[in-house]
Amino acid sequence: MRLTRAVLPQMLERGEGALVYVSSEASFRSSLSGAAYTSSKHALNGFVKSVAFYYGRRGIRANAVAPGGVDTGMDTAFRSSYAKEMTAPAIAAGTPSVAPEVVVHPLLWLLSEDAPNVNGVILPSDGGWTTI
Repeated sequence: MRLTRAVLPQMLERGEGALVYVSSEASFRSSLSGAAYTSSKHALNGFVKSVAFYYGRRGIRANAVAPGGVDTGMDTAFRSSYAKEMTAPAIAAGTPSVAPEVVVHPLLWLLSEDAPNVNGVILPSDGGWTTI
């Protein structure tokens, strides 16, 4: 929100701009990632849609990319047997993780002039994870 507040005045002055946020597949449902992470990504999606609504008519586009598993080195160990039991079926059915570079392409598209009428979209980039 702070970064958005910082850049929005310049975009409004120019009458155009594109904001792209990084959400997560966790933002579409409950998630393997736990309550705090999942809640924050649901909130981010709401923020994106609010920015798109309030500033879209003034030439500002706001969208998000929602990746699935990305090889970032993030700790994915489950510390409870209950969490391991609950998440095992989803992990088995999920899609493989990708390199961070894979997620860059949809981000760049949303920032480009090739997406002039795309606003308020949360774009899955998860190899079909959200369809499972």
